[in-house]
Amino acid sequence: MNTATLEQRQILEAHTRQLRRANSPLSQKIRSLRTSMPTLKSALTVVAYLFIFSICFQASRNDFESKSSAFLSVDNGGSATSQPVLSASSAPKPTPIAAKPEASSSVTTLPATDQPSESGPSQAEQYTATGYAYGQCTAYVSKRRPIPQNWGNARDWLTRAKAAGFTTGPNARPGAIGQTTAGRYGHVVYVEKVENGRVYVSEMNYVGWNRLSYRWAPETSFSYIY
Repeated sequence: MNTATLEQRQILEAHTRQLRRANSPLSQKIRSLRTSMPTLKSALTVVAYLFIFSICFQASRNDFESKSSAFLSVDNGGSATSQPVLSASSAPKPTPIAAKPEASSSVTTLPATDQPSESGPSQAEQYTATGYAYGQCTAYVSKRRPIPQNWGNARDWLTRAKAAGFTTGPNARPGAIGQTTAGRYGHVVYVEKVENGRVYVSEMNYVGWNRLSYRWAPETSFSYIY
């Protein structure tokens, strides 16, 4: 009886120890991990599949881009052989168009020292008669600058301007009259602007009778009436 009781007691104690171990925090964590293992395995499997898919997709994309680049380069090469591109030296260059200055509604006012002297003809004698032939350079310039109407042909203007008291000189300035004795009757122009030893002039009857035109010319091409 005592022997059976001892064996039973030993079995009971062993069972009690097993129960204690089973109810310990460590055992509970182990059981929790065992329970969550299937879910964790599934998540890891999904991550692995996504990783493999991204690698395959990137490889396919790189292959597609390389083949597309090769195709486009071949296509561009064929176009280049059939349609040669003009070089920069052979390509036609646009012809610059000189800007035409706006016509002035009033005569340019020069400094007082450049006005006719008091000994010149009266204002009535200077600005009333129309003494220059229509469509000629003299008629055009006389409308841009108030001058006497009896200076005659353009070749005589510089001499008669000095006689009328106008200031003259070799240097151009905007609003001055440019005069030259070249040609049978000479020529006069109106100075629009001056830049770097050149004058931009407007004139009549240079490219044709009664035709107004504009051009750049060396400053030394004319003598000037201020």
